Amino acid sequence: MQEASYHLAIFGSPPEGFVDEFHEALQAKLAVLSLNLGIEVDWYTGMPAEYRVANGKCTAALCFPLPDGQDVHITKLMKDGVPVIPVASKLGHLAAEFPPSVSILNGLGLDSSDVPTIVNCLLECASLLPRQRRVFLSYRRTESTTAALQLYAALSERLFDVFLDTHEILPGEHFQEVLWQKLCDSDVMIYLDTPSYFDSRWTTAEFGRAVFRGVPILRAGWPEVALDDRSQATLDLRLTKDDFLSDGVSLTNECLARICRSAEDLRAEGVATRYRLLMNAFGTSLERAQATIEGYSLRRSLTVKPKRGEPIYVYPALGVPTTYTLHDATLDNHPAPVAVVYDNAGIEERRWQTHMEWISNYLEKDVRLVEPYNSGWRFLDWRK
Repeated sequence: MQEASYHLAIFGSPPEGFVDEFHEALQAKLAVLSLNLGIEVDWYTGMPAEYRVANGKCTAALCFPLPDGQDVHITKLMKDGVPVIPVASKLGHLAAEFPPSVSILNGLGLDSSDVPTIVNCLLECASLLPRQRRVFLSYRRTESTTAALQLYAALSERLFDVFLDTHEILPGEHFQEVLWQKLCDSDVMIYLDTPSYFDSRWTTAEFGRAVFRGVPILRAGWPEVALDDRSQATLDLRLTKDDFLSDGVSLTNECLARICRSAEDLRAEGVATRYRLLMNAFGTSLERAQATIEGYSLRRSLTVKPKRGEPIYVYPALGVPTTYTLHDATLDNHPAPVAVVYDNAGIEERRWQTHMEWISNYLEKDVRLVEPYNSGWRFLDWRK
């Protein structure tokens, strides 16, 4: 039996009928992504004391009111980096229905959030919204354009946001800068390992930069192409002649499905890994400033308690932040300014930098971009 790529949970005591309605809405949302509850997506309902975190997997949970003593297990889950969304009968009742360790988190109220909204919030915490599922295709045009176009279509059908250089870079744009920017924004890179893949300066650079950025890599290896030494850290999917149609260049539907499924598995692990790396860098800087992370919740937000002063609310961005990222960080009505922390390694596109610097000047009082290693330093004087 295959291991699930994503793990979702409901803790505590939801109102009668909620779980069945939620289950039905969740199944419908996942079906659009070609994912199945109980197969690719694991599902748990019960008390947090019995829940076991799946290390290296995308995990998120809803939390309804708990019996006395169960909140310590929620605290442990948050220390493991699991986003937890408390759900109260009314949004204004969070403090009354949950202990302080849980009510401090971003939460939802059944009076103001319907089931589809709550489903979307949980999927967002597990990085399962379509706009969060980004794949970068790396290939030699002279050898595998047909297969790359097939994969683009197959992945797009599964609601991945796919980068393919022939489709995504407009005339007049600085080709290489845009390409590196898209790579930094991707959850997984699939490279079509044809006979001369590593003979190209550009595909070799794409591979090396994906490794540096921490983007997980899936190798689709052509028949009789030996595994390069550089590929030892990749997920290796070796193709055979049976994976191709009679023309010798087009992939079979079965092969396309296998690559898409492998990309889904690798993406789930990769998101968890990249998130952990970002949090490690962020946490190291906070430690130097004697600040602590108190919890993870809605929109993967963090509650950071500085050594002195009020909590600071932080929104991690795994990819390249945009104005949409900044806007989303302001939706929870936290005391301003809130922070968006992102991994700036490799993000060099000049137009993006100019635009973000321009918009940041206007939003400085509401939301600020923060690099992880500078966060503790900046938080020392955050509201001054």
